[in-house]
This record gives sequence, structure tokens and C-alpha cells, in this order.
Amino acid sequence: AALGAMVMTTPKRRCSMSTGASNRGKRAARAKQQRSGFVVPEADAVDIRAMRNAVHQFGLVGGEYDSKEDRLQQLLDRLPADAGATLILAGPSSAGAVGAAIDRCRRKAMAANAREKAERYKAVASLAQGGDLSAEHLEKWTCGRCTLSNAGLLDACQSCGGRRGAFPKVTVAVVDGRSESRGPQWEAASCQLVINYDFPRSGADYTRRLSALHPSAAKLTALPRVCYTFVKESELKSSANREVVILLRSTRLHVDDSKAAEFDSALELIEDTGEGDEGDDGDEEEGGEDEDDEEECDCAHCRGSIIGSTSYHPLLPVPGVQLEATSGVEVVRIPLRALEDFDKAVPFIAPRLPGHAATLICLHCLNVHTPWDGWEQYFAPPGFRGTLRVVLVLADGVSWHEYPDSALLGCGGSSWVDILDMDSMDRTDMLLERLVDHEAALLNGESERIVLMGMSQGGGQSMLRFLRSPLRLGGWIGSVCHVPTAPHTPRSRDPLIAAGRPSVNRDAPVRLLAGECDSVFPTGLVLRDATRLRNVGGFTNVEVEVRKRLAHEGPLEEPKPRKGGMSAAAKRDRSRSPRRVSPKKASPKKASPNKAAFLRSGSSKDFEAALLPRSKSFIKAERRVPELIFLQKHLPDMVDLSARDSPEAC
Repeated sequence: AALGAMVMTTPKRRCSMSTGASNRGKRAARAKQQRSGFVVPEADAVDIRAMRNAVHQFGLVGGEYDSKEDRLQQLLDRLPADAGATLILAGPSSAGAVGAAIDRCRRKAMAANAREKAERYKAVASLAQGGDLSAEHLEKWTCGRCTLSNAGLLDACQSCGGRRGAFPKVTVAVVDGRSESRGPQWEAASCQLVINYDFPRSGADYTRRLSALHPSAAKLTALPRVCYTFVKESELKSSANREVVILLRSTRLHVDDSKAAEFDSALELIEDTGEGDEGDDGDEEEGGEDEDDEEECDCAHCRGSIIGSTSYHPLLPVPGVQLEATSGVEVVRIPLRALEDFDKAVPFIAPRLPGHAATLICLHCLNVHTPWDGWEQYFAPPGFRGTLRVVLVLADGVSWHEYPDSALLGCGGSSWVDILDMDSMDRTDMLLERLVDHEAALLNGESERIVLMGMSQGGGQSMLRFLRSPLRLGGWIGSVCHVPTAPHTPRSRDPLIAAGRPSVNRDAPVRLLAGECDSVFPTGLVLRDATRLRNVGGFTNVEVEVRKRLAHEGPLEEPKPRKGGMSAAAKRDRSRSPRRVSPKKASPKKASPNKAAFLRSGSSKDFEAALLPRSKSFIKAERRVPELIFLQKHLPDMVDLSARDSPEAC
């Protein structure tokens, strides 16, 4: 019952979906059990092997959340055509509803395929009569797997054999508890995805269902072995759920940090620690009347109801670098709603300093408008001597889009699928397109001097604009986020395979910072999306940096041992305790002899050499805003940061 209350009273925190007291309470309770010598019951070795070779995700359904039928349809609409076979396990009473949902989704896919085929027939007939086909129409049949264009009425790609409008193979198996002794009611090693429509009867039943997953995909990044389980709130306190929690916790002790983060995302959603219930109820009673006020942002920018604002920040001093009088970071803040009537906002965000070298358009994380307030100087890389324009867009309601799976707003994470609402994302993207066009005009049409950046939820939203942009951009930089593509988006609205999608930025740099200990968007999910961005989207310059000891909220540190010593379980799990503290200070090193060359060229070859003189402030920034340090490293390789002398003309 407390989970539903936490979704409605999510407090404002720095980062995205792991907000609220739920994660903190569960992590604290888990750490307390470890300190007190609590030993996680060990599962069977065979069960542990089966558990760690799969990706586990749970979804709350029923009551305040989506019904089982709606959630199943959301998943089926998002399965990529090349995702492999899917097996849905349901009880006898649910088999009819599951079959009806599959039929609806299959008919929808067939209807879309028929419309496409009719358009192709019409186009070929027009071509036979001497008509000319536009480039946009020719791009409508570009293979979603190998990105090669195919002409005519072909239903399959000439290169890889991929079919148009293909609906993934989905089968249903009826799980009858009375027939468990006779063996499984499905073919072993037959699918890539198992959906538990009804919660398993026990932990043993859960691992038994994993036998349906294909073993050959255990190490494939693009085709994970996934088990997605529907959970009702009433089942969270059941004995079957407790057994599944024991399986997850015991398996977590035998995997590396990145895989442990996947298990944490599942545990934070379904684990019942027995702590924090009274506090949650009290918060609900206290804040019931002021619920609307709590949902509103209380930052200075929202309280002032600004249309747009501009501030100026001097560059951090670097020994040996002579800064110009106009050098600095020009920070523009503009609410997203102001872009609806953009003409009124333009005078408030007009550049005051001439000749800025580049423009950064940055999107914040969920629930926080001010993650970079007080750190504006760190947008500029070391050695930069000109003017950098930074545009910070403020989302309405402190969220860029809505979430169909609202349970993840309060706790848990997305190990496999982050169900995105494309209608709200499209609205935001339309407004951001106006802003990008405006900033390109300020740069005399040199749109390649614009770089998009985002963190967490803002990272996915800014990536969507990057994928759809018809303008040549300098690149994209993101932190603790993922690519908005299938299975997170519906197949029909996947920006990587959309008809007439732009290809001008396919060779532009894409740099993503992922946290090894991130339980909101675990490393496996981020790497799979990056692989799809290369293989399906055709992007050739994609790099993902997986940083050790980095969680969604920031860097972690190993917990200090107790004076009396730690229990065996605590020692074994010490490296995975999610406590947030500052990293250790690095000992200063001598500057590289190529430092002067770096300062003249503005490249990132000797990045550390120029950064060391500011090591004290750098260490603090690395703890608080690691995404800005990541930005400093890659920005010089995306745009020319040499100072501009001529004034801008719009």
C-alpha cells in the first residue's frame, strides 16, 4: 500500500526514476541486515547459474497501475521484429485474455504492413507512368537491421532477409500447477523472452520457467535472455515473492557490479524490507492536502515565473592561459512552455556577448531544474578562451514526458525495457526543434557548432531530437541515460527505423557516460541500446564509457568497516553497498610537456595535463557533477572552440 503513496508524493531529487524514500529505505534496511550478520539464504548452484544468465525485470500491475492486459499490449507493441521468440506463461484463467491481446497486436501490425504495401504499389504504378519518386519516399524502405535501402515491392531485404512489418513470434503456454510434476508445458531453450503473466507459485517455479530461455544468447549484447514478471501489490508480501527475492539476493553475491545493479533494480521494486511503512503513511496524511503544491517545483526559476534569463560566468583560471575580456560562459535558462510562444521569449535570451564559439543545449534530469546551478563554469573545457553559450531548458512539471509504468517513478529500475510515452515525448521534441533552429540562426546557419546534452530522463529526450534533427549537429553527450528506441518505444514509432528519418548525423560523435552501479538504467541496457544505435540506426561514431563505482545518483564509496569487524556476508557484499560519498583524492601528477600545445590547439589529447592545476576543484566537481567533467573531455573533439571575433548576426 505504501508503494502507491510514494508514486504520488515523489520528492524532488537530483536524478531520475529512483526518486523517493523507497530506495533509501530498502537500501538502508539491506545494509542494516548485513551489519547485523544477516546471511542471505543460499539458493541451489543450478538455480544461481540460471538466474545470473538472464535479465530480470518486474512490473507492478493492477490497482493504481496499468492492468495486466494493458501492460502486455504495451510490451507486445514494443518488441522489435528481430527480438527472437517470446513465450508468455499464464494460468488457465488468464490464457483467454493473453490470446486476445496477442491477436489485437498482430492485427495492428498486419494493418500497418498492408498500408505500407498499398503505398508501394501506388508509387511503383506512378513510376511506371513516368512519375518521379521523392527521396523521402525512397527512404521509406530502408532495412531496420542492416540500414540498406531496397526498392520496388520487395517484402524482404535483399541483403539480410529482414521482412517489412514483421510481428515477432509470440506463443502462449498454459501453466497448470497440478501438472508441474509432469514437467514443463513448454519447449526448453526455445525463446529469448519469457513473460510471466501470472506470478510464479514459488522460487523453484520461477527458475523452472527460465529453462525456456535460449542458452546460446547468454553472452550476446543485442539479444538478451529476458524474464519479465507481472506483480500485483497483494503479491509483494506472499511467500512466493519472498522466495524469488531470496533467489535474486543470493545470485547477486555471485556476479560483478554491473550485473549486481540489474538485480538491485529488481529488488528495489519487489523486496519487502518491513521498514519505512509507518513513515510513508505519516507523510501521506501530512501532505494529503498539499499534494498539488508538492508536485510543483519550488526552485527560484519557477517561483519567479521567468520567460527567459541570462547569466554570465567567468572561466576558471588556468596557469599560462591569457583570457580575453569577453571570455566566459553565457548561461540561458528558458522554460519549455516559453517555446510555445517563442517570439515573446527571444528578447530575454538574446546573446549579449558577440561571437560565441559554440552552443550547448542541455536537458536536466527528472524532478530537478537546478542540477548544474553553481557549476556553470564547468561547462567550458580547460584551456578554452572564448565565449560558450549554454542553454538550459526547464521542463514543465520538472518532467520531459509521462511514464506509463508509473511504479518505476518511486522505486526500482529498468533492466530491459523503459516504457516511454511517445505522445508526450513528441510534444517536447517539437518545441526543442524550434530552439535548435533558433540557435542555428544565431550561429549564421553553422548548426554543426551546436551540441545536445542531457542527463537521465533529459538524456533520452535530447537524444530523440538528435536522432530526428535534419540539421547537421556537432554531436550528442549524455549521462546515465539510454537511447529512445525499441523495446522502449513502440515499433511503429522507433526513431531508428522511422520512414524518412534524417541521416545527416549518422557520423556525428555520440558519447554516453554509464554507471557500473546504476540500478535505474543498468549497464547492460545502455550497451544493448548503443549496439542497436550502431546496427539498426547506422550511427558509426558511438562510444560508451562505463565508469566504475558510479551509480545513478553519483559516485559511490566502499562503506567503512565497524570497529568490531564485519560479518562474512557484509564482507562478501561490501563492494556493492550503495552508499553515496566522495571519491578518494588523487595524488597530483606533473603536467605533461604537451600542455602548451593542448592550450593552443584546443584538442583533448592532454586533457588531464590542463586539468591538474585545478585538481582541488576538479575533485569536488567530479563528485557532484561528473557529467560536466565528461562533457569537458569530449566537447573539444566535437566542435571548433577557437574564439570567434566577428559579432553574430541573426
